Amino acid sequence: MNRSTTDRDTLISAAENRAMFDRIAKHYDAANRAISLGMDRVWRRRTVQVMQPVSGGRYLDVGTGTGDLVFEILRQSSDAVVDGIDPSEQMLAIARMKAGRRGEDKSVSFFVADAMELPMEADTYDGIVSGFCFRNIERRQKALEEMRRVLKPGGRLVILEATYPESVLVRLGYRCYTPLVPLVGRLLGGGSAYKYLVDSIEDFPRPVTVTDMFSAAGFSHVQCRMLNMGTVCIFSGGK
Repeated sequence: MNRSTTDRDTLISAAENRAMFDRIAKHYDAANRAISLGMDRVWRRRTVQVMQPVSGGRYLDVGTGTGDLVFEILRQSSDAVVDGIDPSEQMLAIARMKAGRRGEDKSVSFFVADAMELPMEADTYDGIVSGFCFRNIERRQKALEEMRRVLKPGGRLVILEATYPESVLVRLGYRCYTPLVPLVGRLLGGGSAYKYLVDSIEDFPRPVTVTDMFSAAGFSHVQCRMLNMGTVCIFSGGK
């Protein structure tokens, strides 16, 4: 898969990305559980732990999808207030439904917004998280700068992302497993979306490049925590 234009970081455009996630929204959670062998819950828990939500804090989830990171924040800090943004209305509809079922709809707000042009004022949030979204943002450096802008001084941005493993041995296992991902996606009604998932992971910058981007955006104490032998990373930086 090749980029049709050089003015974006991603393999597909924002409009194509939104349409893809609208199409797979109904089966997104089931596909996540199947493809990650249930580990996605563990990764999200670790991500929120790195952010360290505090009592009464206000938080933002960029690319919230069906809201799982939002609900993990509330699990770790039940009186937090959380905003979840996403370009996909179909994903957000599921997130709102889940919040209502959980009785947490008064603690959360889900709405459409662009990570590259956040509609919030500066210094709004005590912490920001993002899970498996960053590689889908057309201009990632711009998004990092926007997230830093709306983060309060002393706050922390934490990004959970799938990454191409550095180890040659792990890559062998990765290469054996990844052909199964599109198959699982097709079985769950995802069509070609999960072929794009594999392509986008392999196209995503290596971890050292991502940490350099954090630093270039003005974040301090930048770290990368590798999980599952480098197939998933938690990137973090403070303001």
